[in-house]
Amino acid sequence: MNKPLQLIRTLPDIKKEQPALAIRKVSKIFPSDDGYLNVVDNVSFDIAAGELVCLLGPSGCGKTTLLKLIAGFIKPSAGDIQIQDRRVSRPGPDRCVVFQEDALFPWLTVSENIAFGAKGLIPKDRLAAEVDRHLEMVGLGAFRDYLPKEISGGMKQRVALARVLILKPQLLLMDEPFGALDAQTREDMQNLLLSLWEEFSHTIVFVTHDLVEAITMADRILLMGSNPGKIRSEIPVNLSRPRKKESNAFHSFFRNLRSRL
Repeated sequence: MNKPLQLIRTLPDIKKEQPALAIRKVSKIFPSDDGYLNVVDNVSFDIAAGELVCLLGPSGCGKTTLLKLIAGFIKPSAGDIQIQDRRVSRPGPDRCVVFQEDALFPWLTVSENIAFGAKGLIPKDRLAAEVDRHLEMVGLGAFRDYLPKEISGGMKQRVALARVLILKPQLLLMDEPFGALDAQTREDMQNLLLSLWEEFSHTIVFVTHDLVEAITMADRILLMGSNPGKIRSEIPVNLSRPRKKESNAFHSFFRNLRSRL
């Protein structure tokens, strides 16, 4: 289903572009039995247009909270989030989220699920063709009339991916989207996402706690620590693409990254 990867962009090339996302001194405090819980504390970073950045860290370090702040699902207690100089104050079609759970509508077919969010955003006379195009992009052209219960977990995540890509978001937010998949399907989905990223230059923020996944996917890794949630390190991944997990360079990078956790 996936075409061979031809990833040739490098981080220095991407960094020359104007930032697509700017996070400035963002904190998020939640009430708790002890008074309050500082989940995200004074976080600042930029992401360039077309960059794929992984937020890496253990469970409970604030990765998903930070993603929800960027999505506009919750508001920061302090600080500012901007997408191309526009302040984030609420959810919007310029930011789309792919979760670990596919959250498909079980009563709609694969094609109907992909079309659902695009109604009203894409003209009616173009919608069917756009749905077909995105079905082919994710390798599901033969499954357009299937219900979610009739396809595998990996296929459901392909549908979830097509459902957001059809909206052409400026920022694609991914919250451990492949975490529930078996190892082979997870690798297939990583390759699919990378091939689409290379073709369409999406700007992606990808949350994971898996070191191998972060090294495989990212231009940069933002390593988070907890209590409170902060960016502890910013690590460029200067390995050539496609990245070979069995290579000495990959293993060396893995050991170095693990030592920083």
